[in-house]
Amino acid sequence: MPFTDHSDLYGSLHEDGINRVIRHVMRQRPSLFNYATAFFSNHPKLLCVPIEVAPEVKAAGNPLFTEQDPLPVFGAPTPIGLNWCLQLTDVRIDFHPGNAIGLPPELGALPEQRLALRMKGCFGLDCPSEDLIRDLLPAVEVLATASGQPDSPRALAPSRGAPPRTPVVLPTRKLTCFCLELFAVAHFEWGAIGAPDSQWLKLRLDGLEVVDLKPAEMEDLVECYVRTTLRLGLLPRLSQPIESMVLNLTDLLRKQGITIGQRVTLQPAPAPAAVPHNPAVESDQLMAFINLVVEEI
Repeated sequence: MPFTDHSDLYGSLHEDGINRVIRHVMRQRPSLFNYATAFFSNHPKLLCVPIEVAPEVKAAGNPLFTEQDPLPVFGAPTPIGLNWCLQLTDVRIDFHPGNAIGLPPELGALPEQRLALRMKGCFGLDCPSEDLIRDLLPAVEVLATASGQPDSPRALAPSRGAPPRTPVVLPTRKLTCFCLELFAVAHFEWGAIGAPDSQWLKLRLDGLEVVDLKPAEMEDLVECYVRTTLRLGLLPRLSQPIESMVLNLTDLLRKQGITIGQRVTLQPAPAPAAVPHNPAVESDQLMAFINLVVEEI
């Protein structure tokens, strides 16, 4: 059956093309996928995973990561920070029937009209050596036990309301790193937001699994937090009203100095009235069905 039997236009994106674009963006804009303290600007080899970038990124001097503040040592009498990094190393998408990603047993086979997402990330933190801690401990003890006299180290600390002091960042020789894989299954649906007759395209999360994080209670906690953050934080922001998907060709022609006596628009074919699903997730593709609507002015 032709794809345009129930709509005027049809377009699709194959999962291979989307994954290729993702890999291209990761090499062109590495700062979107890597986060670390300033220390690694001069020591990129100490990151958990080498950052793969396109040659033009280095030639232009573009940042390899988004700079972050050091992780504070809580309770220290003077600000002390530790170097760290968070790197998203692999992102891949898979459309039904599911052959680009092997889902973990907890999520099962990829159902119809579903898409799967696989993300791999690594977190690294500097763990100071025993020798370094032993060398710093006498000075820290003096600060921690200062009596508060005018000439004591505690008196040199900023008073309440004063600007925070720059933390002392401990020297880093090696990071302690761990990597995790996260899998998610989601689908598209139409529904109202606010007004009962409004139509919005929403991305709904069906399942999420963090692989082999021990103990099991920690895995459950992390999955719960990520799942809640996606459902109540990120995904609602991605919802789009149907009005934003209507392309007014008449206005585009008018801006080019061409006037026609009709209002011509491209708009999504209604689902399920015209097509079962729009967009449709099947045959390793994300498919869209569009109608050409002509109205007399």
